[in-house]
Amino acid sequence: MYQRTVLPNGIRIITEYLPYLRSVTLGAWYEVGSRHEEEHEWGLSHFIEHMMFKGTEKYSAKQIAEVMDQRGGYLNAFTGKEQTCYYFKVLDEHFSTASELLEQMLLHSLFSPSDVQKEKNVVLEELSMYEDSPEELVHDLFFAKLWPDDPLGRNIIGSTSSVATFSPATISDYLAKHYTADRLVIASAGNISHEQVVETFGAAFASLPRGSRPLLSSAESRSGQEYFQDKDIEQVHLCLGGPALCRHDKRRYALGLLDTMIGGGVSSLLFQELREERGLVYNTYSFTSLHDDAGSYGIYAGFNPQHWDQVWDVLGDLFTGLPHLITPETLERAKGQMKGSLVLSLESTSNRMTRLIKGEMDEGRITTPEETMQQIEQVTYEELMELARIVYDPNKWSWVGLGPRHLIKETIPCKKTC
Repeated sequence: MYQRTVLPNGIRIITEYLPYLRSVTLGAWYEVGSRHEEEHEWGLSHFIEHMMFKGTEKYSAKQIAEVMDQRGGYLNAFTGKEQTCYYFKVLDEHFSTASELLEQMLLHSLFSPSDVQKEKNVVLEELSMYEDSPEELVHDLFFAKLWPDDPLGRNIIGSTSSVATFSPATISDYLAKHYTADRLVIASAGNISHEQVVETFGAAFASLPRGSRPLLSSAESRSGQEYFQDKDIEQVHLCLGGPALCRHDKRRYALGLLDTMIGGGVSSLLFQELREERGLVYNTYSFTSLHDDAGSYGIYAGFNPQHWDQVWDVLGDLFTGLPHLITPETLERAKGQMKGSLVLSLESTSNRMTRLIKGEMDEGRITTPEETMQQIEQVTYEELMELARIVYDPNKWSWVGLGPRHLIKETIPCKKTC
């Protein structure tokens, strides 16, 4: 059973009551992420997410960890471009304990100077870890070229210089500006009633003030960007793509089907052509990143530098041949794959909780799995191919490569995919 309540200060609470389960997943989602940061705040959303676990007026950081571990629960968080989420998953009997911990973290964290200084070192280590992970790094480089003049193009973690400037005062100022009631959505799925969630969090967050929503940037993408970064590693890592839809666009279901067919699994065009048929890669996939008023799609492949020319040939043949490769039959298979994945995901309360949030933030309401499957089923072949023609336009593509330049025999860039 789905229910939705808006508290007097603007906090939205949405729940799915599942009385046949023994677990509860609850997330507190703030509509703030790295896209909302000023240049001097780069990485602050992510840094604050870290600091929420470093101790409150009632619990030390160690106690926060121990309370959840002793109950077999899970408490974590993540930061995105436009949202930050703090969530827990526990047995239903431990809901009150987990809720109190979350409330303490979000409302009464201490942000002591010593903890801020220690966490700077932790985040810098995290930044180094990503820079040592070429598959992660090439995605950051790709978005930086696609959105060069917009916060969407910046990585979420920040830079060495920006993280160094953070202080308890900058944290407090940022929280006051962005962690406001009208930008908070609380969603739960599992064996807990809507009334109990409203009572628990309504009382705790009643004094949280409303705020003003800052204007987002215009998010203008840059087409035709080409970049190769030399790095002493074994493989070349390639990201290629361009602008796509925003997350409110009704055509996102068609885009999801295209993404599934092109690179969404072992039967996808990319996987079959690059790995199964030619043995050129171990890992390849496609992806989409949909935001409030903009979006992008991309393709990733990691491969031996000597295969550079061959991989580009395959990509060129694939995308120029899409009208012949995508048929009404492949569309029906993709629909079955998407609907099957959706049904299987419903066995997880975490996935159900996230679905509630996507409905609220994308549609402004609760959307049921049945509605989503209906939207998928209603996509026609003609609509799909028209979207493919608009989105998969080689003239709008950008690409980024990362790897050992000296091992690539061909000239970079050796060719376009058109």
